[in-house]
Amino acid sequence: MRFLQSWLLIITFPVLIISAYRFVGEYQNWQKARQIKQEYLDELSALELKRDRLRTRVEKLQTDELDQERLVRRFGFIKPGETVYKVVRPRTTSFTED
Repeated sequence: MRFLQSWLLIITFPVLIISAYRFVGEYQNWQKARQIKQEYLDELSALELKRDRLRTRVEKLQTDELDQERLVRRFGFIKPGETVYKVVRPRTTSFTED
C-alpha cells in the first residue's frame, strides 16, 4: 500500500505542475483576448460616433441652404451676376547695396 501511494504521488506531482503551467498560459491568452476585444469595442464606439457626426453633417447639408452655399463657395463657385475680385499681394523684393 505504501508503495502504491509513493507512485501516485510521483505521478500526481508532474501532472499537477503541467496542469498549473497550462492554466497560467491559458489565463494569459484569455487576458490578451479580453484586452483585444476591449480595444475593438473602443474603436467601434469611436467609429459609431464619427458616423453619427457625419450623418448629422449630411442631413444639415441637405436641409440648410446657408451650409449648402458655404460648401459650394468653398469650391470656388459664384452666383450668376456676381463679380469676383482677387486680391493679389505684391511680391517683396529685397534690394542689396553694393
